[in-house]
Amino acid sequence: MVRAQRDQCQTRWQLDQTASTTPWLFPGQEPARPLGATYLNLKLRRHGIAPHAGRNNARLALATDLPASVLADFTGTSISNATRWTGYARRDWLDYIASRARV
Repeated sequence: MVRAQRDQCQTRWQLDQTASTTPWLFPGQEPARPLGATYLNLKLRRHGIAPHAGRNNARLALATDLPASVLADFTGTSISNATRWTGYARRDWLDYIASRARV
């Protein structure tokens, strides 16, 4: 499905080369812009793909490996949101803080 989308977009991008230098995998209505996140989410759900579940699983996996401050910077979320995710992961970062203080 991704390859078919890529091939379709490549053809469309060739028509819009004057407006954009980057061929978007999911092009929007305007030639130089990607498809909006909300619309992309709706299209994926129509095909039985749950993007929120995948995103949440990835964020939970990151929360087990990263402190909240790093998770917030990495995912572009607030520190309170990242703290909540590290709480879900039940990971204690006191050892990390102690090792950083020794350096």
